[in-house]
Amino acid sequence: LAYHIMPEPSWFPNTIGIGLSAVKTWIYYPMPGHLLMAVSLSLNFFFFPISLIRVAVNKKISATVGWMQMGAPAISLYALTIMAQPSFEEEHPDVTNFQRMHRMVYLPCMHVMCALSILGMGASVHSLWVRWADFKHKEFSPAHAAFCFPTLSHANAIQAYRGALRSFSNIPPRTWRMYILDAYWFVILMGGTVATFWICGKFLLKLPEWTSPDLSDEEEPPAPYDTLLSRQDMVTAGDALTQPFVSPAILQANETGALVLTRSPRDGTLRYVRTRRIRALGFEPTMNWSEMQEEREVLLEWVGKHPPRRRHRTLSVPGIDFSYGASLGTGNTGVYGSFSPVQSRRRVMSQGGDNPSFLF
Repeated sequence: LAYHIMPEPSWFPNTIGIGLSAVKTWIYYPMPGHLLMAVSLSLNFFFFPISLIRVAVNKKISATVGWMQMGAPAISLYALTIMAQPSFEEEHPDVTNFQRMHRMVYLPCMHVMCALSILGMGASVHSLWVRWADFKHKEFSPAHAAFCFPTLSHANAIQAYRGALRSFSNIPPRTWRMYILDAYWFVILMGGTVATFWICGKFLLKLPEWTSPDLSDEEEPPAPYDTLLSRQDMVTAGDALTQPFVSPAILQANETGALVLTRSPRDGTLRYVRTRRIRALGFEPTMNWSEMQEEREVLLEWVGKHPPRRRHRTLSVPGIDFSYGASLGTGNTGVYGSFSPVQSRRRVMSQGGDNPSFLF
């Protein structure tokens, strides 16, 4: 909230996790399971419409993030088909009015959730299509894993929907509607499976290179409170429903890089250093310097026309002052502390012979 970030598909892995937890919890503890399902559904209905619009109109959202659009409605459909299904008339012929109403609304609700899932799938395909010209030149990175789990999650949801139709609807199994649904499910399942195996295989091949970068000749990126965006008070410019620039939070992350634990081969000491020699920041592929400079200029021009409002009484936000007391938060410089090793950002072999590698 402090950075004015708006919902986008990168938020949906949390929604998927809550939905899966709801199904597994419901098997053993029904009431907590229903509570988790309600949370998952609420997040879907709150975030999915905003995310749908933003991905459709904002070309600056990356293709990997846009592909995750299908995740939220898919997990909601999967959870509802299992947890909300009514009892069978053969098992409970003496149904109550509530159970009778339950059977009446179950399938219409499933149809609506399936339509939302297919809409999410279409939005994901559209986002990749319109961004393909730029995305095909991107180097393979950990962000490509975003193409795996949303696709298989969507296939899993369609499979659950097929089961609900076979069990509770009057549609004969050998009709053109079921043939279309079966073919759609089969194509998504096979395509997602092949893509997952290919991406996972390439991921494992690239893993040693990603976890052992050579940082000896890299100038250490600035701390979050020392970046150009922080100095110009552009970090809290925030997102808009339609915007011509990359999110300031993403630009901030690209400028400061990642904080990694490294070991010196000379004396074996451990230390934390920042580096930009990583391929992705979460599900966002890392930008190069020319891309960062171009996007920073676009953001600077937009901020000049729409200056951000300064926030107060907010903790751990660069450039923000506080009034919670004499010693709480005053002069806060961010979550990384107040020490900024500006004078020692150049890593050279003569100053310790460091050739760091990631540690797990």
